[in-house]
Amino acid sequence: RQAVRPSKVLMGALQTREANADRWKSEAMRCRSEPQVPRCFREVRCPYPKGQTIGSVFGAINYSVCGPENGEVVMCFHGLNGSRMLFQEIAVYLARHGGFRVVTFDLYGHGLSNAPPVDLCPSRACSSCCLPGCCSLSGARARYDLECFAEQTAELLSSIGLAAARVNLLGFSLGGAVAMAFAKRFPERVMRIAAISPAGFVPRVPPLYYLLRACWCCLIPLAPHVVCTCWYKKERFTRSLKKDPQMQGMGEQAVTNLWSRFVWQLFVKRGVAGATLATCSRVNWFNLSHLYNDVGRHPRPTLLLWGERDGLNPPATVGQKVAGYFSNAKLLVIPQAGHIALCDQPTEVHPRILRFLSLPENTSMASVGELGMRQSRLRAERPLESQPKTREGSAEMPVPMILGNTDVASTVQDEGRDTLTL
Repeated sequence: RQAVRPSKVLMGALQTREANADRWKSEAMRCRSEPQVPRCFREVRCPYPKGQTIGSVFGAINYSVCGPENGEVVMCFHGLNGSRMLFQEIAVYLARHGGFRVVTFDLYGHGLSNAPPVDLCPSRACSSCCLPGCCSLSGARARYDLECFAEQTAELLSSIGLAAARVNLLGFSLGGAVAMAFAKRFPERVMRIAAISPAGFVPRVPPLYYLLRACWCCLIPLAPHVVCTCWYKKERFTRSLKKDPQMQGMGEQAVTNLWSRFVWQLFVKRGVAGATLATCSRVNWFNLSHLYNDVGRHPRPTLLLWGERDGLNPPATVGQKVAGYFSNAKLLVIPQAGHIALCDQPTEVHPRILRFLSLPENTSMASVGELGMRQSRLRAERPLESQPKTREGSAEMPVPMILGNTDVASTVQDEGRDTLTL
């Protein structure tokens, strides 16, 4: 009789786990109902266009696929507090001119993917044995570290029928670090890596980061309850932006777009404040040398793109350092571009990424030049400049302030793109 009890407990736990997992795979993104939204923000509508949605253990994943079904797969990873819309233009470009099948998606806690409650277990070993839904009435808890986002990527690929596909990785900032984590976890599945100012080497540790690391167990659970609506009323928000020298020159529509993103993320969608703080706390923004060193040993081709004016990760120091971790990499510095080089200089960045992804897998990057395109081809593709500036450097929010990085030089000037991101 004594031997039967553990078996019953185990079976009950497994049934609970499967039931919770199935329930969450059918759940949508967690949002507040209209009566739960502060009255002053009820007119704010979702600022993100909806893609396709699949369910996962941690809730909905918002994604889109562009390009032919038989094309090589390119997985795109956006930055902190960004969205898949960062890659909307280059996805079309790569599909149209290279025949690639481009997958863009929102990381957990971003865009229109769910922001599951934060796993407060102090160690990954502890949380890995926790059942989905334990200690939470809102479903499975996520750790919001690089491994969590790598697992999300693998689950998405499996859900859309690409579980066995080999992939190319394209990541910006935090997304660059997520791409490295995926490559470390699934080395044989990754063909090439293109990283735009990848995260993990911010030169200076801000004081607020030490506060977050010391008090995360209090700050993360309290985050949604201490955000005051008066801080985000439109008039006050606009005045504070105009006082910030980094935000000078923003148009009225750009301010409205940025304000609506802040408000929707913090007061309509559930879980974003805690998810952002958890990501800031659990991703090593200042020394990921061990990760890059492990991934860099693989002989696959790697392209590192840096904006010449990137003030968050300066190319002369951070760019050169990161390039040194890879056995087969090329570092390209894009003139007149800041941290979001993909948006600052698309006509420089898009053709280089296209040509890189078209290289054979056994290419030695030391023999590759600047990856520039022939002038005749560039002229043929020049209409890219005349497209409406709807880039989601765009749905990126000014997150460096959360980490205390107020000295970021990457000021975004375009009307739809007035933001700073990690």
